[in-house]
Amino acid sequence: MATSTTVSSSTSKTNSQSTTKNVLDAALRDVILSGLRGYMTDEEISAYAENLLRPTLKAGLEASQQNYEASKLGYEQEIENLAAQLAQAIDKQQQSYRQSDAGLETAALARGMGRSSYLLDAKTQLSRALSDTIRSLTDESTRQSGQIQQKITLAGQQNAQTQGRLNTDYASQLAAKVQELKEAQRQEYNQNYMTATSAAMGSQTIGSSTTETNGTSVTTKSGGGGGSSKKTAENTYTVDEYVSGSTRRDPNIVMN
Repeated sequence: MATSTTVSSSTSKTNSQSTTKNVLDAALRDVILSGLRGYMTDEEISAYAENLLRPTLKAGLEASQQNYEASKLGYEQEIENLAAQLAQAIDKQQQSYRQSDAGLETAALARGMGRSSYLLDAKTQLSRALSDTIRSLTDESTRQSGQIQQKITLAGQQNAQTQGRLNTDYASQLAAKVQELKEAQRQEYNQNYMTATSAAMGSQTIGSSTTETNGTSVTTKSGGGGGSSKKTAENTYTVDEYVSGSTRRDPNIVMN
């Protein structure tokens, strides 16, 4: 009879690893962004800012011009009044002269001195006095008119300065408004981009696993031969039993 024994044991260990990462669906993000309100070009922003600010500039320029024209009209009216006053004053002096001249002639005739040198000298002095008076009146009117004309000139200079200042302020305000609009649009785009990116963000998990197996088992087989019959017996032992010697060891054990 022959006996064979096989010892085997097994231990299995499985290791699993997985990694999750965010994945951006760029196509979805672009679809979301395309549905948002379109953004203005630099030229469109400048035109928009100009439309916002130009009415204020126009109103300021018109107000300055109207003030100047009103002042100028008032000054010009003063000059016209001076001219009328001068004409009236001259006319009054001429009337006085004529009356005085007629009085001289009447007095001279009454005295029998109608053609005397006295009468001629008196009339000459009277005429000279009239000329001096008219010249004095004219000079004063001219002086006053000159002063008023200077006021007109000054008003024109002030108007030009005001309009220049308004245009300078407008240019500065326009540049500031354009920058403000660009910055606001940039922030809006960044916010929309972040929102669209967040909405288009998904996750993907990648994993792997490995299995390690080690072990020993004990199997005993026995059988008899001869004749027309054959018997085989099989005994299986635990590893602990075999190692501790609690079972009878067969010399024909084969260790796997």
